Amino acid sequence: MAGVTLGAGSVLAAWSSNPSPLWFATRGAGVMTLVCLTVVVILGITTSLRVTGPRSPRFVIAALHRNFALFTIVLLVVHIATSVLDPFAGIKPIDAVVPFAGAYRTFWLGLGVLASEVLFAVTVTSLLRGRIGPRAWRLIHWISYASWPLAVVHGLGTGSDSQEPWMLGLTAACMAAVLVSLAQRLVAGRIRTVPVRLASGVVVVMATYAICAWSVAGPLRPGWAVTAGTPASILTSKPSRPPLRSAAHGFSDGLIGTVTKTAGGVDIGLRDTVDTALTVVIIPPGPTETLPQLTVARNSTTICANVPARVGVSVYAVCNGTRLVITMYGSGPSITGRLVTSGPMG
Repeated sequence: MAGVTLGAGSVLAAWSSNPSPLWFATRGAGVMTLVCLTVVVILGITTSLRVTGPRSPRFVIAALHRNFALFTIVLLVVHIATSVLDPFAGIKPIDAVVPFAGAYRTFWLGLGVLASEVLFAVTVTSLLRGRIGPRAWRLIHWISYASWPLAVVHGLGTGSDSQEPWMLGLTAACMAAVLVSLAQRLVAGRIRTVPVRLASGVVVVMATYAICAWSVAGPLRPGWAVTAGTPASILTSKPSRPPLRSAAHGFSDGLIGTVTKTAGGVDIGLRDTVDTALTVVIIPPGPTETLPQLTVARNSTTICANVPARVGVSVYAVCNGTRLVITMYGSGPSITGRLVTSGPMG
């Protein structure tokens, strides 16, 4: 998909719709859940190492571990509730309970459901620790650490901010912190546990490599919104304007694209969801130009190139006598839009 650059951040703001407060709430709660879960994992590993000091006796670390775990559960409940209440993704209550049942990015959402159910199971068994016995509780508690990589992959797979530099940095910092703690845990131990610790280390290295390689090949690449399984109804969402009846007199097609922030503005790529060979490119004005320049192509054939485009709430241009109106929705990195023309293209 072609990339385009617009030099003014205000243009992007004009293109963006206003998400609901629930959308911001579920994103914020999801990010904070990952951060707090990371702290819980690190404190759990620290407790198992029996790290103590004059200012941090073991019972203090254990209390922090327990309190952060409870706070993580609260944030998780907020994240799930706001995801279900927010109408954008169409997540139903059953989708938050049954893994891989939802239509929105089914697999990656399902991983998040699994991670949350593991955390809830640990909470319930902790309350019933006296009845189920310490051995069963300890086994379930150790299994709970699997919820952390599931949460990381879930966040990268479904998160709308997964391509943002700040989110990438935060995820990388969480991974680095857990890896350092795991390394300390695997180094310490009795001689008889060396084979187990070596095998665990190999698993950790392989899992880390797999997550990093998948991230580069998946969520960090343009077009992930389509690849991840976003429903077509969201990708081709359109305003209330009715579609034109005939391509001879014009048409109204959905657009999908990506937004990548750069030092000079933003890079944008758009593709028609009906005529998938049709792409639209807009570049900033050159030294002798006053308006952004629009180019439309189908496959390798250019329909019109470097056409002056007027930018407001929508982008307006004339391509070989055909009037174009391009409206975009969303703040990125994945965006949708609508292309309305007064006649056929090409």
